[in-house]
This record gives sequence, structure tokens and C-alpha cells, in this order.
Amino acid sequence: MKVHRIILEGRSIIGGNFCGELIISRKPLSFLGGIDIATGKIVDPSNNLYGMKLTGKIFYLPTSIGSTVGAFVIYKLYKDDLGPKAILCEKADTMLVTGCAISNIPLIDRINMNELPKLDIIKNCEVDGERGRVIIIED
Repeated sequence: MKVHRIILEGRSIIGGNFCGELIISRKPLSFLGGIDIATGKIVDPSNNLYGMKLTGKIFYLPTSIGSTVGAFVIYKLYKDDLGPKAILCEKADTMLVTGCAISNIPLIDRINMNELPKLDIIKNCEVDGERGRVIIIED
């Protein structure tokens, strides 16, 4: 079986490393109202990941939507062990940076959605938040 690796280079904003499952939101998402703070599930019915949990995953979204309250949603998810282990995006806004910084969640931006596989779930992904590198491993 041949293993295919996709290496993406972005900009490291919050350092840290994590390996695990990557889930890919195809649309921007609001952390306030788009994610259930009690379960970590995506509750925005227009999102392709509707009903999926962020918990323990690497989460990609093009960008976030919303106010500064979203940073506290990220922090609450982190404190309750319901949040993602790393976040990747095309463009990080102040809310997303703040939420990841206070929660110590690795954050890499400048990852273009068009460079990602067309799947919503990637089983094997490595995040190197120190270098801003993402490695997707496809079997």
C-alpha cells in the first residue's frame, strides 16, 4: 500500500504539536452559536460538519465569524476538555488568535482550503505549530 503525504506550509501563530484526525469545515463558522458549548458539537445546520464534535480533533475552518465572545467559547471548550487540539485556517482573526492563545491550542493560518483533500475527515494529520507545517497522510 502506497502512502501519500501532503505537506502544507502556513504561518505559525500559536505553537504546539499534535497528531490526529482532521475535520474540515468548508464554510466560515461562528464559535458563538455555531458550536454547542456543552457538547463541542457543531450546531450550525448550514455547515458540512453539522452534528460532528470538535473534541480532540484538528479543526480546519476557512475563517471564523463573530465577536470577541467566541474567544471565551474556545476557552470554555478547552477548560471542559471538549475543544479541538489544534486549529488550522486560511485567515485567523483576532478572536480566533485570542481564543487559541488563552487555551494554548496550536493555531496555523494561511492554509488554503483548495490545497486540502476534498474529504471532510482525514484520519491521519500532523500539526507542527512551531514551524507552521501540516502533514496529511493518506493511505
